[in-house]
Amino acid sequence: MKNRLSFIIKKIKFAPASKMTCRGFSLSRDNTVRFGFWPPKTRRKSFISATGKAIAMLAVIALLTACLEFSLHNAAFADDGSNKPKTDAVSAMLFDARRGQILFKKTSDEKSYTPLASRIMTTLIILEKVDLETMIIASKEAANAEGATLKLTVGEKYSTRNLLTALLLTGSPDAAITLAEYVGGSEEGFVSIMNEYAANLGLSNTRFTNVVGRYDENQYTTIEDMHALMKYALSNSSFNRLFGTQAKPWYDEHKTMVLTNTNNMFWSYPSTDGGATAGYDADFQSIVTTATKNNMRLVCVLLDVPTKSMYNDSIEILNYGFDNFLHGTLVTAGSAQQAITVEGQSLNLIVTSDVYYVHPKGEDYIKDVAINVDQSKLKLPITKNTVVGMLTFILEDDTAINVELYPDREILPQKTKRQILKERFMENRELVYVIIGLIIIELIMGTYKLFNFIKKKIIGFKAKKNYRQMGARGRK
Repeated sequence: MKNRLSFIIKKIKFAPASKMTCRGFSLSRDNTVRFGFWPPKTRRKSFISATGKAIAMLAVIALLTACLEFSLHNAAFADDGSNKPKTDAVSAMLFDARRGQILFKKTSDEKSYTPLASRIMTTLIILEKVDLETMIIASKEAANAEGATLKLTVGEKYSTRNLLTALLLTGSPDAAITLAEYVGGSEEGFVSIMNEYAANLGLSNTRFTNVVGRYDENQYTTIEDMHALMKYALSNSSFNRLFGTQAKPWYDEHKTMVLTNTNNMFWSYPSTDGGATAGYDADFQSIVTTATKNNMRLVCVLLDVPTKSMYNDSIEILNYGFDNFLHGTLVTAGSAQQAITVEGQSLNLIVTSDVYYVHPKGEDYIKDVAINVDQSKLKLPITKNTVVGMLTFILEDDTAINVELYPDREILPQKTKRQILKERFMENRELVYVIIGLIIIELIMGTYKLFNFIKKKIIGFKAKKNYRQMGARGRK
């Protein structure tokens, strides 16, 4: 601001005289010659006063301009939430697929009656309980299910892989019931399994009453539970392969068709690598989309969003994530975190692999770091694969990331003579076996020579004895 004010004063000081006026008196070249540098005494006071006011006013303008620029500069970096994405969905969430870090959310406790949860849960259970190549017979109930899209033939066998693909891509009710009956014996039996899974996953605000997602006021979920369900689902490689399928042909003895994923983000957002949609009517849908960019995979879930805006909202939310967050290294493999002493010997606790996390651009997002050493593990022997502590990072959003700590070297107790001999034997086992073999051969050969020596002696003794006997007979 000081430089700006100096510049303005210089502009006033060196401005052409013909351009400067004060209460009608012009500092023209003629007036300057006529009256000298200063105007007459009668006008000098008013001139000085006016000039001072002009300079003061320009200084104030310069000050206000500098303040305005400073404010605008800071506003560009202020996080007042104005850059957060907008969505017409009742509930929405954006999170990191690897750790589940929540980057954006809207209305976390609102109940949703979306069929999306039942579709994903059914797929997960089947993947964990049935081999994908297993052939399943379609029942009459499944083939005649309301809204059936596959037109299954009663008594016909269909592969689990194809049925799951149809369920996840198109929400086929006949595929869902066929799979449910195979695992649970009936749709009701399978629903019990679904609710058990929900309880085990901690989905406290999720309840299932059917497998096809039919509307029922007693079947519901929340965006928080969808976050936990999707985080678990994406840890399953088989689920990821099915979830990332854009289209697949369906063949059976009676027809051929193409199953196309109902999530159009595959064709409108280049980074999309997974998706599904579900809804009760044409006006409102629920949609889940995963996209990967710059080594960062994000998950966008919208529940009960107007169909006309669900793709634009999904794109806006995903763009917000990729534009404002980075996939960074939290801690590198081999880095020493703490030095400890065990029975007089020192060692370092290290991390054995790189650990990554998602954080806002321009900040590390780490609120606290703690190391907890398990004292019960500090006993000899200590090997490199012994977990002796935990490194915990607490992020600004209270996400906890636990990293196992290992010793950088082994510490073994002092060895006895027997242990030393045993180790040396194990280190030179092949050589020892060769030596033992040679000794055995030498013993065998020595035994053989001794046997021959004894044999010869016996033969010689017998020969002498016979000779003596024959000589005695001759003398008689």
